[in-house]
Amino acid sequence: MFKEVINSKKFWPSVLFFLIGFIIIYNLCFIAFSYKFEFGAYFQDKLFSGHAIRFILANIVGGFCYGFIYSFLQFRRKIKEEKSRQKIN
Repeated sequence: MFKEVINSKKFWPSVLFFLIGFIIIYNLCFIAFSYKFEFGAYFQDKLFSGHAIRFILANIVGGFCYGFIYSFLQFRRKIKEEKSRQKIN
């Protein structure tokens, strides 16, 4: 089932879509609650204080985990539904 899901044609674009969406929404929420929408202070803190690589990697890894899990469960459900419909017919 795992290989069938990850080899699905639209799986990886879906993971990328959710990865980017997660990064944007997570960072906007973080800026809103922690920096009160002061984008300059946020980017100064995260990118220009010597922790840029850690910040970027953390965002990518977090977004990938979210996107992969969400997409995997979504595609697995779709494949199971298609298989059950084929058994009925």
